[in-house]
Amino acid sequence: MVVPAWVITGFLDSGKTTLINRLIQEELSEQEVLVIQFERGDTPLAEGEGVRSLYYSKAEIEESPFFVADSICEEILADPADLILIEWNGMEHFHKFEEMFLQFHMKPAMNVEKVVYVGEEKELKHRITDSGLISMSQISASDMAYLRTEDEKKAEQSAQALFRINPDIRVFTEGKWDRIKKYMFRYKVKSQMLLLLAAAVAISYLVANSFLGSFVTLFLGVFLQAVPFLVIGVLLSSAIQVYVPADWIRSKFPKNVVLGQFFAIAAGFCLPVCDCASVPVFKGLVKKGVPLSAAVTFMLVSPVINPVVILSTWYAFNGNIKIIAARCGLGILCAVLTGLTYLVSPSSKILLADPSIQGGETYGDYEIPASDETKASRFFLMMRHAQNEFFTVGKYLLTGIFVSTVLQEVWPGMTRSGAGIPILGSVAFMMAMAFILSLCSSSDAVVARTMAGVFPTGALMGFLVFGPMIDLKNGAMLLGGFEKKFIVRLFVTTFLICFGVVGMFALLGSGGIRI
Repeated sequence: MVVPAWVITGFLDSGKTTLINRLIQEELSEQEVLVIQFERGDTPLAEGEGVRSLYYSKAEIEESPFFVADSICEEILADPADLILIEWNGMEHFHKFEEMFLQFHMKPAMNVEKVVYVGEEKELKHRITDSGLISMSQISASDMAYLRTEDEKKAEQSAQALFRINPDIRVFTEGKWDRIKKYMFRYKVKSQMLLLLAAAVAISYLVANSFLGSFVTLFLGVFLQAVPFLVIGVLLSSAIQVYVPADWIRSKFPKNVVLGQFFAIAAGFCLPVCDCASVPVFKGLVKKGVPLSAAVTFMLVSPVINPVVILSTWYAFNGNIKIIAARCGLGILCAVLTGLTYLVSPSSKILLADPSIQGGETYGDYEIPASDETKASRFFLMMRHAQNEFFTVGKYLLTGIFVSTVLQEVWPGMTRSGAGIPILGSVAFMMAMAFILSLCSSSDAVVARTMAGVFPTGALMGFLVFGPMIDLKNGAMLLGGFEKKFIVRLFVTTFLICFGVVGMFALLGSGGIRI
């Protein structure tokens, strides 16, 4: 039995034991919990019928770390618990923890699922600077942070120190316990199992019909074509987020409405940010006071017309300039029209009054405190951010390639109009597919190209224009900082405008484009 483990780390007296006690008393009262402490403060560990503990001093983990790890492994194998809570010493580098517990022989005993960084808002910045690499290693390894504070507004400012080190960390305050519980006890097993079940059914069907060979060939072919553009996209996006100052983009936006629209289009073309990166930039623009219409236009147009997307579209469609012109032209028109709706009827309330703090909202503000090698630190931060973004977005790409491949294998006899589906119906269908698949805009053209023999050009334009603007993963990101009413309006407005513009384009013959 492999026991899940949660690591609680942070400074001495930051509240690690207090958090563990609250989890035990309020959420884990019916569980068998093993608490492993590598540090003891003034707060005693909560006692309970299902709670047992082990303690190791700082001297022990410094003198014989592997002996400590072996003894813990033997304890877990001899008497496993439902959950392990590890209170890591705040003055020990997290690499020491990794050396001790991420060894191969520890895998049958426990699996580290979450790392939580605990800190006090008032002294957070100073302590991080004073402790240097020790705190940086702990924060970099953490999935979420738990801040103790008396002022929720100040917590967001203090959290910037965490985001500069780990852009992907989720930060919560002790006053938002319901959100903390929801995040800590969130598991994605169900969705993964459903995906595996769907994949098993599809593969079984393909095997039964002797399509497996062509399916694998087609899947790998599309995957190998798409991955290079995904890599280029996340590298450039991460480089901008790390190296471009936070106020630079915001300060360049004109206040004039017309000029703002033109600048939004120009910025969207020049900055190779994918649809994932455009959401945090959009939030920063709104908070800075940039006109909402221009900010919306930038968020929607940047994933459609930036250089990486143009290059991938050119490659996917064998240098067809008409496809590139149609995608960029329709994307600009749809984005501008959507943005202008907020000029005609502005939203009264946009940002959440007290949103859960997310690393992405500090776009570009990733300076490393107390570091002598600024350039090297920023480069490795960029690579770490790119790595996280690649694996996060990559699963959507794989899903999209899989579905599009199945579509071709299962329905090989469909005509270009979509097996009798009216042209507007095929446009709506492809827009819905783009929303669900949530592909990265730097590689979605490769997936769209594989469906060129199934759907007409107009429908493919719906996929290529609407998908980068609005999809499921963007919706999840927007929920972290914007009012639901605003998000619903944005989604509905964008869909209707894209459907109207692309539908008209399709009815008029798709510009005579043939694929």
